[in-house]
Amino acid sequence: MSRQLLMYVISFSSLAGLGYFTHITLLSRIAAVSPISITSLYLFFGGFSLALCVLLFLLLKTKKFKDQLGFLYLVSVALKIGIFCAVFSKQIFSEVSFTNTQSLNLLIPMFLMIGLEVFFISRLLNNLTLSKNAE
Repeated sequence: MSRQLLMYVISFSSLAGLGYFTHITLLSRIAAVSPISITSLYLFFGGFSLALCVLLFLLLKTKKFKDQLGFLYLVSVALKIGIFCAVFSKQIFSEVSFTNTQSLNLLIPMFLMIGLEVFFISRLLNNLTLSKNAE
């Protein structure tokens, strides 16, 4: 396993773990209830973001997809939203609307993982651009 892939696994696992335990601790202090399991949210967003970074890293090595990584990332964002809505459709599209706290509970794991995902993907794309300019 490459050093960079190992860094992805450690970074996403650490952020997901730290975010999860902090999130659970804060929820227990304010006695809030989330309509979607916090564990499921962190597993979905962390797992999808990790898989996406690993996939794009591996596609960077292929000549066929090397120039299309930015577009593939944009498609993956739409795919992530679609899969999320399909997996959690019962909870999201229920007749009861979310309170602000419940909406925030949904968005916190998503933005944590997307932030780290964007950081790694931008580094991949910048390295690709730098290597093209050097050639």
